[in-house]
Amino acid sequence: MSLSKRYELLLSALLLACGAMPIMAEPENVLAEHFDTSDGRLPAGWRVEQGVWREADGQLFVDALDGEARITFGKADWRDYEIEATVTFDKVRDDLRWVAIVFRADPSGGMPYSQFPIRFKCDRSGGVEFAVRLGAGEWSVRGVGKVSEDCRLGHPRKLRVVVRGANVEGYIDGRLEVDSAYCLDRNAGLLGLAASGCVARFDDVSVRLLPPSPAGAEKELQPCEVVGHRGFSAVAPENTLASAIKAIESGATGSECDVYAAKDGTLVLMHDESVDRTTNGRGKITELTSAELKKLDAGSWKDPKYAGESVPTLAEVLARQKDSGCIPVVEIKMEGIAGKVVEAIRAAGMIDQAAVISFSAEAVKDVRALEPRLPCAWLCGKELTGTPSQRAEWIAEQARACGTNLVDLNYQMLSEEMIAELNKRGITVWTWTVDDPVVMEALMRWGVASITTDRPDMAVALQRRAAGRDRQKQ
Repeated sequence: MSLSKRYELLLSALLLACGAMPIMAEPENVLAEHFDTSDGRLPAGWRVEQGVWREADGQLFVDALDGEARITFGKADWRDYEIEATVTFDKVRDDLRWVAIVFRADPSGGMPYSQFPIRFKCDRSGGVEFAVRLGAGEWSVRGVGKVSEDCRLGHPRKLRVVVRGANVEGYIDGRLEVDSAYCLDRNAGLLGLAASGCVARFDDVSVRLLPPSPAGAEKELQPCEVVGHRGFSAVAPENTLASAIKAIESGATGSECDVYAAKDGTLVLMHDESVDRTTNGRGKITELTSAELKKLDAGSWKDPKYAGESVPTLAEVLARQKDSGCIPVVEIKMEGIAGKVVEAIRAAGMIDQAAVISFSAEAVKDVRALEPRLPCAWLCGKELTGTPSQRAEWIAEQARACGTNLVDLNYQMLSEEMIAELNKRGITVWTWTVDDPVVMEALMRWGVASITTDRPDMAVALQRRAAGRDRQKQ
């Protein structure tokens, strides 16, 4: 035994005798692969799951130009670890193709498994991701980032992933790009590499096992409000009466809608500034009258059975949802219409049956000043840095400046600790837009007050399960 090791053991024993914590062992290096064998064969224990892989010239080559490829290695009981790899694109089918580090993979080669990919063009949101492969062609993207410098052919990039419990950190060239609390599908598993639509090289793959993360007590599932995103937009055309009705029928406690003012001042439902994406017309909403908007077909793009569905006014949606048990959650999409929105809700006699949300701090301030009885949440989806406490304090300051204690945050900003820090500051947390039941369940356990989703049916099922458990306790 080396002198340094003896010293460490002796010091640990002395600290224990004094009631202090022992020195934590250094992370254990369990793999360092440089692909420098002379026979060109894959390393022992590495298994090709998909695609063409070969070792040559001291690197691992993959040809996934016409599809996807994946290779796995390691042990199924590895839980917390850090994995690094150098990756180089040699050829790409298009700018969105990617290479990735795989983790928490099923030993059988099946799904789900998690991965941290970098796209060839990575200087936009989603250029890097934390994503879970749920099935053939089915992904749950739970964290996104972007890198300041796009990839280039023949130019190596360094990928690093740190997995501790349910937390994932993804780094590119030493810079943290993705930080997520949603590695929830599997608590251990194999590691691997993957590629899509490209020819690429991997080198210098290393793995360090980290000290086990402490296992906290799992919180019970708590009921929360369920808000259909633009109605029940997974099945019906968004921001239409049909979509709002489907949300009501799903059992959702709320149905969100987006509101602009038409040229004649009438408040109408539309998410985008123009009608181009969701109707058969063209032009900006503010340059079209409500009569012109009524002539448009806002349903056929979703499904022929919704042909003829019109662009509704806010007044029409409020009337349909009144006393339905499913409140309208009105998102103000443009400046200067907060007063009109409040008046529309008052005119419908629904001050106690509605809520308002907006990314605009000014709109939130106006609503709170005009009608303090009306719940109004400040929307935010920023990529924040700092500790959960620091991020929560910044959000709380913005909310207080708007005169509200409600925030509606992109779920990718949240963690159990973040929600607790916001609640500690008297802030109630709503979140958007969550379509993955695994993430929904985690958020309900962590204590969010409301979840906005394209799939209110899924969230309502969890809500009812949670309420049923509560009844059993009484």
